[in-house]
Amino acid sequence: MFKTIALAAIASLALTGCIKHEPYGHHTNPGPDNGGHGGNNTEDKLVLNERSDWSIRYIDRVDWVDEETGVVEMVEHFKLAYKGNGYYIVRMITKENYESPDVYNKDAAAFFKYESESLIADAKNDGVNFWQYTDEVFDSKITDILFNRLRSGSWIAFLIELDTNGKATGNYAETSFTLQQEPATESFSKWLGTWRASNGLMGYDLTISSIDNNYLYRIDGWEVGQAAAFDMDLEYLEGEFWAQNGYLYIRSQYLGSYEDDNLGPVDELFMGNIFDSNGLKIITDEGIDIAVMVWQGENTAEMQGAEVKIKTNNGDYDTKFHSVQYYMWAQNDSNWYPYNESVAELPLAMTKLRDTRAAEAPLSKERTVTKASIHHSQPKAGHGSRNNVAKKAVRLK
Repeated sequence: MFKTIALAAIASLALTGCIKHEPYGHHTNPGPDNGGHGGNNTEDKLVLNERSDWSIRYIDRVDWVDEETGVVEMVEHFKLAYKGNGYYIVRMITKENYESPDVYNKDAAAFFKYESESLIADAKNDGVNFWQYTDEVFDSKITDILFNRLRSGSWIAFLIELDTNGKATGNYAETSFTLQQEPATESFSKWLGTWRASNGLMGYDLTISSIDNNYLYRIDGWEVGQAAAFDMDLEYLEGEFWAQNGYLYIRSQYLGSYEDDNLGPVDELFMGNIFDSNGLKIITDEGIDIAVMVWQGENTAEMQGAEVKIKTNNGDYDTKFHSVQYYMWAQNDSNWYPYNESVAELPLAMTKLRDTRAAEAPLSKERTVTKASIHHSQPKAGHGSRNNVAKKAVRLK
């Protein structure tokens, strides 16, 4: 079943960097002060130069084994040839979003600038140099990279050169490839349908449908109905199927950005809270597991808080997420604002109310794709088991 990759056999693979999670505040719309251009480019225009002596190739999807835990993870294997003396990043975008007039309209320069400027802004916010993000910034010594699994569809991958300041130089290589959706397995399909999730005091009716068979789910209905502060039926979450145990995981995730009447520009996110001796705290790392749905019986399950290791100045400790909820992060004042004052404490007992098929469409409208949402969904080159390390925490008022 497994195509195992031995790390000793491909020592050049970029697997040694720590996994980076998007920091907050994160500039979803980098301005001229957050980036610029390198090489022979002016401040207003990035001149592109596709290098014939560089290359990026999609090889295949493989099963990567974490030697420490034995956990097997499906990943995408790319082979690269970079002959420059600087740094490079690999960025991917679906063919649909790259060609869309509402997103990039085939403008590679705009894509390069946005991604490089976002990287510079992230590093500035984290107080590090951009090249310290070793799961996404590489040099000529790296020739093979494993990325977390991509959803099915047609993709374009770019190797984008950066100068010593992290700015795109205009030099690049690219490749196109298509990933086919798989037939849904029985264990993946078992989660599809409508579920009632409740802890006896608060609960939600959740509709789970397929985004990408055997990989991604769409979850509608969180905080709609009982005890909801207001209607959020236009929102949805993404969940990830983990074939190793058949569980459904929910990560902390970016949902979009918009202009709030009172707060100005805000990011909308779904995040997890922990509870310690000082009260409730929000963990602000994006892209880490915050909840997991675990089977209990034929049509019953339990949504549990995911385990997380908290890093503090006084040492590390393990805990579980207490609750999960929607938040706004205000770009102007860098504060977090919950959508709901009251949310259900985990765990939640889950009972299936109705089955659906993998081919059935979700009920609510699709989320608008923006440059910021594409940036947030970029795959990383770090891997490992589903253990998470949270680096940031904000005390809830």
